[in-house]
Amino acid sequence: MILRFLALLLMVWPLAARGTTVAAAADLRTTLPALAQAHEAATGQRITLVFGSSGNLAQQAMNGAPYDLLLMADAATAQRVVAAAPGAVARPYALARLALVVRPGAGVRDLNGLKAALIDGRVRHLAIANPAHAPYGLAAQAVLASLGARAAALPRLVLGDNVAQALSFVTSGAAEAGLVALPLARQAAGGLSVVPVPPALHAPLVQTLVLMPRADAAARAFAARLTGPQGRAALRRAGFGLP
Repeated sequence: MILRFLALLLMVWPLAARGTTVAAAADLRTTLPALAQAHEAATGQRITLVFGSSGNLAQQAMNGAPYDLLLMADAATAQRVVAAAPGAVARPYALARLALVVRPGAGVRDLNGLKAALIDGRVRHLAIANPAHAPYGLAAQAVLASLGARAAALPRLVLGDNVAQALSFVTSGAAEAGLVALPLARQAAGGLSVVPVPPALHAPLVQTLVLMPRADAAARAFAARLTGPQGRAALRRAGFGLP
């Protein structure tokens, strides 16, 4: 773990010296690059994106990784960073949405069908993000509990390091179904069925940004773009809710 963190620092530190480094939850993989490119084109400011699970990125930030801006998938993780970094500022930027994704031929059309398929064994592998450090994983567990399917799902869970990896298990065929981020699911290849999960089935995931104490005017300008009209329109189109 220490060697991996040191390797990350060696990769990120030179980039951070040349611009703004943004550590972002994996559910932003299909949304954030275009916003960063537009910002670079408009301002000339270099934006470096680092994606991962919110828990892992937060821990790296608290251990000294040179991130200027964190885009977390939930408020609780963001607040842990703020508590550990005097001068950091947090504010919400989006509401996370989950989706059930199912491979062709699995015979699951909705959440009730998922419960039945988990019980009778038609779904042998269900992919979710690791709840130990990924807010989407905790939300997926809550969805399964709301369905009364948590016990049936437990021996069938395949855990991704983050929600993007969980989705990749489904697209690759390693899992028949998954509970993942709706914005990622909408962009997935492979003819997957995508069923949005009602937000009432889990506690709200209020995605929250953190401007670190090291953040300069360039980092604040990118945060303003994300929370301004352009960013909100892009987030809405991708499938996020807005706070």
